[in-house]
Amino acid sequence: MKIPGAMEPVIRLSLRDRYFRDKILKPIIRAYALGYLSSVTPKLISYIRCLGNKNRSTKEKLQELAQVLAGPLRVKSFPTFCGALVGGSTILPILLYRLCAWVVNSCKGEIRNPQQTQRLVRFAAAFLSSWFSFQLLNKNRIISRQDTKARDSASSQHDFSRAPAETLERPCPELAGRTMDLTLFTVTRAADVIACIAWSRWRRHRNTQKRWTTVEALTPGLVDAGVFALSAAIVMWAWFYEPERLPRTYEKWIGGVAKVDTRLIEALRRCRRGVFVYGKDTGQASLLESMCRDFNWPEEWGDPAKTTPIPCEMVHMGCGPSCEKHALSRFVKTFKFACATYIPLQIVLRLRGMKSPAALSRAISDAAQSSAFLASFVALFYYSVCLARTRLGPKIFDKQTVTPLMWDSGLCVGAGCLMCGWSVLVEKARKRQELALFVAPRAAATVLPRLYDIKYQYRERIAFSISAAILFTCLRERPRMIRGVFGRITTSVLN
Repeated sequence: MKIPGAMEPVIRLSLRDRYFRDKILKPIIRAYALGYLSSVTPKLISYIRCLGNKNRSTKEKLQELAQVLAGPLRVKSFPTFCGALVGGSTILPILLYRLCAWVVNSCKGEIRNPQQTQRLVRFAAAFLSSWFSFQLLNKNRIISRQDTKARDSASSQHDFSRAPAETLERPCPELAGRTMDLTLFTVTRAADVIACIAWSRWRRHRNTQKRWTTVEALTPGLVDAGVFALSAAIVMWAWFYEPERLPRTYEKWIGGVAKVDTRLIEALRRCRRGVFVYGKDTGQASLLESMCRDFNWPEEWGDPAKTTPIPCEMVHMGCGPSCEKHALSRFVKTFKFACATYIPLQIVLRLRGMKSPAALSRAISDAAQSSAFLASFVALFYYSVCLARTRLGPKIFDKQTVTPLMWDSGLCVGAGCLMCGWSVLVEKARKRQELALFVAPRAAATVLPRLYDIKYQYRERIAFSISAAILFTCLRERPRMIRGVFGRITTSVLN
């Protein structure tokens, strides 16, 4: 059917409108909505939990709800940042393409490698968009009194999101680091993309030579497990000896799962600081003697001048002297605790697709597997601590070479940290990669300073912009290389 000439401009305009709506406007709206939900949801959950508080009137509760819902709508907020980031990486390529075409036409030449030019344009557009969007979250930053104390003591470890709401806030333009968590997340994801692309090329090269082996096929899963184990070791070490490096919610959650007496942890920390010393009366006996009284143990067990080292039974916290029995008890208790959380969560998440008993059984099975992983994590940690400090460590190393104080001042905790993460092998390969990519940025955050001199902010800005450009370019060209839930969500936002 031939289209009348008068209709051609109308059709062309309609196609342009559809392109603008589908390729430009919708990704920006999706990104803004996703950023808004990620900002509002945690605050909304906290608000719902506090609804039962009878000390506040209905008017005050409605005002607080309005603040929760309207807070992220300001210009310098995370939703605006998400919209600007996606909008820039979507609109800028069009402008850069036209600029390239104009330059080529002016020089009367031609683009020899269109695919490479397209990739370069996308990377440049995403880099520029990330570079300017980064400033939305860092302009006119405020810092709490708690963070000022951290800066003054040269520790610089606290996060802005962890500052109590009631603390007095004041401008502090000489410090930066508010977006450190976001930058570390982006850098970790970009590094994973580069590793996946390199591995894909290596695999293709080996396949062409017909030298692909079973060991190489298992390597990605083992690498994910290794990344998780190393990251978990760093996080657990920080939880024991430098808990201020962790977000408060993370620290509290680990403590809830570990269920260990705080006096025992404090004794291990004092051992590391050289305050709690075996064979000497340094005035620290009262710390563990109170614990002995609570558990009906001989008070001598808590006195480092009389007992060397702390008996394992104290570490077992009333479970008896057997390290194996204690590890099994920890596994059972943690498994029950995890099942009570994971099973309802899995059922709720799969409620729409749960149309048969098989779907319910699969949800319960996955929840049980995740619970077994968490239970193994806790049991492995405690059992490795016992093996290092009393069971195997003193038999492998002479007491004169590695003293009991050396074991309790860090070596036994280090053994537990190194071993507990390998429990991730209980999980499926797909879940391992999710866990590894979730924990790795948090492990990096415990090593790097959370606050730093603002004159070095350009380093963080460059790292974020390059990493974000890598991710956006890959999302356009090879979206399957961005793994996990994050990859599926970002792909759905852009496409």
